[in-house]
Amino acid sequence: MSFRKYPFLIGRLTRNIKTFKNGILTTGLTPLENISTPSVCVSCRTLSSSSSSSSESESENDLSAEFYDIVIVGGGLVGTALAAALGSNGRLANKQILLLDSAKNFGTKPPESERDGGDPNFSNRVVALSPGSKALLNRLGVWENVWRSQTVSCLQVWDALSDANITFNYPDYTTPVSHIVENPVLAHAICQTLDLVDKVKVEFGSKVKSCTIPSSENPREKASVVLENDRILKTDLLIGADGFNSKVRSSISSPSIAFNYDRNAVVATLKLCDTPENYIAWQRFLPSGGPIALLPLAPNYSSLVWSTTPNHAKELLDMEPYDFVEAVNSAFWKEYERSELVKKSCELLNALKLNNKGPRVLPPSIIEVVDKSRASFPLGFGHSAYYASRRAVLIGDAAHRVHPLAGQGLNLGLGDIEVLVQVLSETVGIGGDIGAFDTLREYESQRQRHNIAIQSGIDALHRLYSIDFPPIVALRSIGLSVVNSSELMKKFFMSHAAA
Repeated sequence: MSFRKYPFLIGRLTRNIKTFKNGILTTGLTPLENISTPSVCVSCRTLSSSSSSSSESESENDLSAEFYDIVIVGGGLVGTALAAALGSNGRLANKQILLLDSAKNFGTKPPESERDGGDPNFSNRVVALSPGSKALLNRLGVWENVWRSQTVSCLQVWDALSDANITFNYPDYTTPVSHIVENPVLAHAICQTLDLVDKVKVEFGSKVKSCTIPSSENPREKASVVLENDRILKTDLLIGADGFNSKVRSSISSPSIAFNYDRNAVVATLKLCDTPENYIAWQRFLPSGGPIALLPLAPNYSSLVWSTTPNHAKELLDMEPYDFVEAVNSAFWKEYERSELVKKSCELLNALKLNNKGPRVLPPSIIEVVDKSRASFPLGFGHSAYYASRRAVLIGDAAHRVHPLAGQGLNLGLGDIEVLVQVLSETVGIGGDIGAFDTLREYESQRQRHNIAIQSGIDALHRLYSIDFPPIVALRSIGLSVVNSSELMKKFFMSHAAA
């Protein structure tokens, strides 16, 4: 499904969000920004931006501009991985690619940065890579340079307000559910691959002032990028990998949906009680703000991701280390009061043997928080109605932003990369134009079908588990237990998350 074919969906989603504001499902949600819906028809939405200069000025700019076949704006994990993928593709061998990054460096963590003989120095920002994402990184030659990661063989999720739980794992725990990798470690691995690609030029400290795409009357024109130092770039294809405040997205005048969850993610590195085989990830949905998750990093170490209210997040950051550890342990172990309706539903599940399928392993106890590892950042939702325009395309958070409760943020971005590179490669193979609207629309169509389904599901889960109304708690507990009792249903969800 693509919003391009069904522009009325923007209005429908807008009405849905307004309805949520007036209903029970809006607990903890506040608007971040208005939904942007420019009054342009689908066929006319690629008009030049308002910063377009006169034709005489454009001619002068063309003479002073530098040309690259592809310009990528944004040097995060998605932008650098895309540059590596494009640069290593045989059909794109004659394309000159420029990667612009506003930062001074990629923020990598090489193996030699570890202290000899000391405790591991883990980053507090990690990603959970799906099997599909790992396979892509393996094909690009990136995974062989990931010098530290942790396999997750099992994921256990449970509701704090009932006995309902679900376990995701493959038979005999032989196939990983995901791989936990620190962001700087993954950045290092991607950069090692990028260093071997000579046709990709990387420029740090390059901040974009404005972007302009061709008008519908002149589709053969190049897209242009003006940097803050007034340097002008021209390109056949402008790729926005510049995050949820994307300037490239603004240049294509795409309607977008964005709102704040009124939640912050508190992250930290935790030391565990003796756990020599740390391969299970735990997630518990709490009634006080959101899920708390423990992701394995190494024997005796795990990464914390706790979604909670902004005020509680500040309290957690200001706590003494001992009090923080106590708060985390309490969040995983505390027994919450249950209503009679929820108790009855739990008894029913036990009677039907839907609530005890397979062994359930209890989470480990936390004994220490690593010094200076605590941090917090706000959570929100975002989706661009259009991923593509003439000579411009969006990937990663520039196109979509999700709640981290399912660990799908980077996986969606890597999926964007795989499809975009495939579409561009096939286009070059038949002598086509990599910046043509029809070319990029194929990428948009494929990715929106996948991304919208994932985003909607994650958003629905967040809303569902933000409610402590007993009938809702009872119903979701029954639903979770039914899914846990069906291997077929669990395989369905796991296959979608693994893509």
